[in-house]
Amino acid sequence: MPRNWRSIAEASNGIYEVDDFKQALYQLVIQQCLYSRFQQQATAFRIISGHRRDFEEAVELLGLRMGFNDRLEFCYVIPEAVKHTALDTQDTLFLLVLRQLYHLRGSAGDLTDEGDAVVSIEELVETFRSMTGRPLEAKNQNLLKGLLKVASRCGLARLIDAPEGDPQPFAIAILPGIAEVLSENAVNRFGANLKSALVTSQPAAKAGSDRKEDAREDA
Repeated sequence: MPRNWRSIAEASNGIYEVDDFKQALYQLVIQQCLYSRFQQQATAFRIISGHRRDFEEAVELLGLRMGFNDRLEFCYVIPEAVKHTALDTQDTLFLLVLRQLYHLRGSAGDLTDEGDAVVSIEELVETFRSMTGRPLEAKNQNLLKGLLKVASRCGLARLIDAPEGDPQPFAIAILPGIAEVLSENAVNRFGANLKSALVTSQPAAKAGSDRKEDAREDA
C-alpha cells in the first residue's frame, strides 16, 4: 500500500480523486459488505475491485481480511481476530438465524439470481423460535425492523416489497455476504452455544423433547 492514495489517484487519469479512495475504504470498513448492484455502493465497489491489492494491504493494517465474490460481484471484510462482539445477545441470535435460513435455502437451491434468500416474516419468526427457544413478536414491526437494520448496516439482509397479493407488509432478502461474514469460523467466535444453534436445530428439538419428558414425570 502506498503512503497515501495520491499516486493511485493520479494513475486513474482524472477518473478518481484521493477522497474517492478514502471514502471507498471507509465505506468498506463501516458497511462490511459492498455490492455492485446497489447504487450507493457501486462506485466504492468498482474502486476497490480495480485496486484490490492496495485495499487488501490497507485493511490488513486494521486487522481485517478482504474477500471477493466475482460471480455475484460483492466484496467484504472480516476481522482476523476478534475477542468480543459489540452486538447484544438478541442481535447476535438474529444474525445467526438469518445465516441458518440462508444455509437452508442455499442447500435447497432456492436462491435468486443475485444469490439472495428471500424469506417471509412468518418463516423468520418461526425459525427464530425453533432455534433459540425465544419468541420474536411478528406484530411488533418496529422490533423486527430494528433487528433487520443491524443486519442491513453490515450488508447481510434488507427489507424488500412482499410479493403482489401477499398480506405481509414486507419480505426479507438475506444477502450472500452473510455466508462469508458468518462463516463457520466466524460463528465460532460467538461461542460454542451460539455455534451449535446455527449448525443444527437439534438443540431446540431436544429442548422440546426434554419438556415433554418433564411433563410425563410430573404426571
